Amino acid sequence: MISFTDHVPLEPLLAGTLALLHHQATRDVQRPPCPYAAHKLALNLHRLANHPAVSEPMTVVLARLSAVWRERAHVAAAQTHDEGDDENAAAPARLH
Repeated sequence: MISFTDHVPLEPLLAGTLALLHHQATRDVQRPPCPYAAHKLALNLHRLANHPAVSEPMTVVLARLSAVWRERAHVAAAQTHDEGDDENAAAPARLH
């Protein structure tokens, strides 16, 4: 029998990831993605890819998506940092 004690429960992790994806999809397309949400998406997708209840083909898809969101988080963080160099720019709101 497979033990899932070392892993986060699958459904709450999946629900949180879908909520973050919805948040990113409904943002103003002219703005870069929120770097904090993009980083959390990359992390959640990585954790989903390594969950024992996920099939091998789904693991490959989730790992690729995680890499894409990790890159988007880095780009968004750099853009946010560049905007923060402007004296008139407002500080970005953090998602916690």
